[in-house]
This record gives sequence, C-alpha cells and structure tokens, in this order.
Amino acid sequence: MFRKHQEQFFQVCRQIRGGELSGIKRIVCATTPGGGKSLLPLIAAAELIPTIADRLCWVVPRRALQLQAEQEFVAARGRELLGHNHVIRRSANELDPARGLSGFVTTYQAIGLANNHMVDEFRQHRYILVLDEPHHVEEGGTWAAALEPLVKRAALTIFMSGTLERGNRKNIAFLPYVATKDGEVVDLYGGGDTAGLAYSRRDALMERAILPIHFELMDGSSEWIGLDGETYNLRISEAYKNTNEAVYTALKTQFAEQLLDECAAHWAGHKKTHPRSKLLVVTANIEEARKYLEHLQRQGISAAIATSDDSSKAAANIEKYKQCGTAKAMDALVTVAMAYEGLDVPPITHIACLTHIRSRPWIEQMLARATRYDAASGPWENQMAFVYVPDDRNMVTIIQAMESEQVTAVRGAARDDLGIQAVGEAAPRNNITPVGSQAEQRRWSQVGNLFAWAGEEWAMEDAKPAASAQLTLPTVAPQHLPDQTPSQMEANLRRKIDDYCKDLDRYQFGGKWGETNKAITRQFSLPRGQMPLSQLTKVVAWLEETYNVGRPVVPKKASPKPKEEAPKQVLVFATRSKTE
Repeated sequence: MFRKHQEQFFQVCRQIRGGELSGIKRIVCATTPGGGKSLLPLIAAAELIPTIADRLCWVVPRRALQLQAEQEFVAARGRELLGHNHVIRRSANELDPARGLSGFVTTYQAIGLANNHMVDEFRQHRYILVLDEPHHVEEGGTWAAALEPLVKRAALTIFMSGTLERGNRKNIAFLPYVATKDGEVVDLYGGGDTAGLAYSRRDALMERAILPIHFELMDGSSEWIGLDGETYNLRISEAYKNTNEAVYTALKTQFAEQLLDECAAHWAGHKKTHPRSKLLVVTANIEEARKYLEHLQRQGISAAIATSDDSSKAAANIEKYKQCGTAKAMDALVTVAMAYEGLDVPPITHIACLTHIRSRPWIEQMLARATRYDAASGPWENQMAFVYVPDDRNMVTIIQAMESEQVTAVRGAARDDLGIQAVGEAAPRNNITPVGSQAEQRRWSQVGNLFAWAGEEWAMEDAKPAASAQLTLPTVAPQHLPDQTPSQMEANLRRKIDDYCKDLDRYQFGGKWGETNKAITRQFSLPRGQMPLSQLTKVVAWLEETYNVGRPVVPKKASPKPKEEAPKQVLVFATRSKTE
C-alpha cells in the first residue's frame, strides 16, 4: 500500500525503466513535511538499479539524517513492500564512498568542502542523485557549484522536499521555475526532461499520514525602548509595523515563560491519557535554550537540551528523548536549530514556539516535528498536535495560509480574526531594549481537523482515508539483514581490528607498536579507512587465523638464573621515647 505520491513516483520509475519516459532526467517531488518522502529513494533503487543506473547517491542537509537514510534501506517495512536487497552507507569526502554497496548517503556540507572524489565516482558509475531538502542549495551559491558536475553526470536527479522555497526568497538551484502573479514558483507540472509530483498537507490528512494541529495563540502587552529612544507599549496582536520588535521583546521577557508554562501544563494533563507524549521547546539561541531547560527541570520535568546536531552530547540527548518508558527516557527537549529537520520523534505532541523566526518554510518544518502519526499511541483519530505560539500577525498569516490549502476547522476565533494581511518576515532589531511583557489573552485555532468539534458534525465525503491502488510489486524475497547499518558495522569491525592490533603488538611483537598494522597493509594493500565491509571482515578472519588472536600468544619468560644469596643487611632504627 503506497500513499498517493509514492504510487505516482513508483509508476514514473516503472515508465522510465520501460522506456516510455526515457527522456526524463529529473523528478521534482513536493511532499508536505511528514508525508513519507523517505521511501522514494528506496523505490528508485528497487526499480532503476541496474537498468538505468548502477548506484544511488542520497544527499541530506544534516549528519543526523545520514543515519536515518541508512536505516531506511535496511528497514523491514521497505524491504517487504518493495522486495529489494539494496544497502547504502554513510560517507563524507572519501575514496570509493559506496564500498561495493548500492550507494551512499552524504551531506551538502561534505560535497561543498571538496567534490573531487564525488566527481570521479560519478564518472566511473551511473548514479541516481537524490537531493533531499534542496532548498538548502541556493542558485548560484557555493554548494550549487559543487553539485553541478554531479547533476550533469547523473542518470537521474530526484528533488524531494516539503519546502520548495527559500527563506530569503531566492531560487533553489537546478529546479525549473515558472512566472506567476506572485512571482516565480517551482514548476511542478513537468514537461521536457522533468516530471513533477505534489503531495499536499490536505492529501496527507486525507490519507491520515499526518496529524491535524491545534494552535493556542497567546496575546499580551510588550514594552521596549526603540532605536529612537522612545518607549513603546503595545499588544502583540496589534503591533502592526512594530510586530517584529513586539515579538522579540515578548520572547526575551516574562511572556515567554508564561507561554511555556501554559504549554507544559497542557502537556502534563495530556500525558495522563497519552503516556508516550513528548514536549518540544524551540528557542532562538543557546543562551535561552539553557534558561528554559532549567525552568522545566525546576518543575520536575525530565528534560534535555540539543542545540547542535554535530555534537555527540546533542545526539545522546536526542536518543534519550526518543525513548519511551525506560529509565533514561526524557519527556522534553529544548532545542534551537534541530527542530528544523532531522528530528524524527513521532511521540512529540506539544511544541512551545519561543523563537521570533517567522519564515514560513522554517515554521512549517518546525510544526512537522509534532504532526507525525505515532502508531504506538493508538488510533489516528485520537491523536493531535498542540502548538503554543505568540498571537502575532506574522504567525497568524502562516496559519491562515495553511488553512487556505486544506480542509480545516477553526474554533475560538472568528474567521475574520485570522484575516490579517502579511507584513513580511524582516528580522527583528535585536539592538532594541526589551523592558517587559505580560501574557493576557488566549485564543485557539484548529488546522486540518476532519472530525466533529464542539458538538458540530462536519459532513465530508472526502474525509475518509484514500485507498491506495494495488500495485504489482517485485516478488524477490528480501535477504535478512542485521539491525545495524553498514557504517555502524564498519565502525565496529575497525574497533575490533584495532583491539587485535594492540594485543598482538603487546604480546606477539614484544611491544613493538604498529607491527600488526604493517602486516595488515602488506597483506591487503589498502588502509583500513578505505576498506569496504567485506574487506574488513576478511581482515578479522585473517588475523584470527594467522595469529590466533582469540587466544593471545603470551611470550614465555626465561627461567631466571640462580643468584648468589646476598648478605643479609640489618637496619637499625633509632627511636625516641615520648619524654624525649
């Protein structure tokens, strides 16, 4: 059973393989966040390797997403659905990044730093290039220049994102654009060498792929001293041209803690009936993240902080946050940029938005952290995302845009109350002087609800989940794979070999460090860092067979020669009495 866009993508790949769409060189997939785009590279590999390509290269914006990509290829669900036996591995700027597998996953940063190895790899093999979240690549930018030779050489390039626009309004590299009355937008109608697919938030709600959102909009007064030296005191919802300053001030003062307390209190009550429920707090910077972490911990909430996906501490805290019902499990996570992409924790039900960022792509990605359907939490219709935000006109404009794109139900505020025009997304002036703020009023809005609310029935014929067409899928039985990904297995084997080398150097070679490694290099003619998984396995077998590493050979000590008995020495200690 495929979702709508997955089925369409499957059919396009079938037609490319069959020759009906032989001229297609790129597929643009606009998939709403949380809609299930991670299955698309698996479909491409299953259908198009080895017919039109030899390998697949999946490029992601964050290192945390590399592990997720590896895991997708070994996950039981995808292998059973598609009957594929493909495996990919994590790679950076390495020689032979695929190491004999079906491909590799890397990052835009890695390619941007140095692409020589990548270009050579694309010269030697036919590649499917998957650009995940390509809005990170600005037209004419450094990353675009590094990716260009790969795009030119790729047998097929797949663009997939729930955010086909950039926060700075500039074009995304390599995508087709069409002029409209609202400016240039990505052309999803296809044509020429391009096929376009769209999976909207409405589509995802109809198929119950994502959850509806309940917004709590909090209003209040905000006081600050402006650049002109004047003191301003305005309600957040009525700040108009001063909206950015009002929101910035509110989130720097008392208002932010009040919003967080409201969200945490509702989460605590919700958790009583939904024990897997998690709370996510999104802040503007690390300093504020630490402050709100301490605030939650003072209330007895088990919370952790993750401010950078490049730190081992952040990764460890996220792993604790993903756990449910264990001694190390964390109920809340305070984060900055990590709420954007790569944080895949379906039990998240509540978000406290304590950041002044009002870029629509960024906000939509943040909201998607809580709209994942959590199968372990019960039926879809019993789940919802709860988001607490300031009641500023920029945020309301984003909510209104979401409302206009999908089936919605709005309660607690008249539709006219949400009819505020956009005022842009200029960054707040962080050199104003925040004085204080006070939360005073709340209203709420539900976006994407398909069921009855407040006793009213919403009769909707299309509110039922769409039935996916039954497709003819491969019948090849997937091979059994271990739970670990290829890069994890490689790391474990390298550690094992390293331990063997140390033991052998100590016991077999009398402490001559490096001797075992020299023997390995002579035998296999390749540094361990460049060895594929199969080669590393052979190294372990060779060490065990050649040196009996399982039972280290301890050099026998020579019997000591008999020594003449040394004359006994008598040591005389002088002592003093207590009286002395």
